[in-house]
Amino acid sequence: MSDTSDTPRQWPLWLIVSLMANMILVGLMAGFLLQAGPKGKPDGPPRERISWGERDDPNREAVRRVFKQAFKASAEERMARVESRRQLAEAVTAEPYDADAVRTAFRNLRSADDAVNEVTHDSMAELFATMTVEERQHMAEILRRGPRDHEAKRKLKPGERGGPMDGPPPPPPPPPEMEP
Repeated sequence: MSDTSDTPRQWPLWLIVSLMANMILVGLMAGFLLQAGPKGKPDGPPRERISWGERDDPNREAVRRVFKQAFKASAEERMARVESRRQLAEAVTAEPYDADAVRTAFRNLRSADDAVNEVTHDSMAELFATMTVEERQHMAEILRRGPRDHEAKRKLKPGERGGPMDGPPPPPPPPPEMEP
């Protein structure tokens, strides 16, 4: 006959502690890997990811170079735009409130935006001369689409910036008796 006992077998304490530690570690790793949501400032929209083409696209590097050099060319104008925004914020929060000062600050901000665009566009126009016809065609497609057209292709989730619940809902249509 075999010697079996009716008492349950006890697990060693080291095995229980090891299993618990492993489960905690797996839970932490799963939590980090499964974190959802856009990265960016907590109080602003998620950082926009700019893509100038597929990784294996031969035009990608030339397009990247043009944008990078044009960005560098507008450094001084971009700093002036930052200062214009600071002045606008000061005008908006000034006591007593002065609407004319805010209008002037907005006018200065528009001028600063125009200066950034002008320098960037002039730089790009010069840099396009260094590109091949195929690279310029690729650049033309990017310019034709515009910076925000990629958002229309990506399906946004409710509550996500730009999604169906971003901002107040649109007003309902007027009743038929009120239409002209």
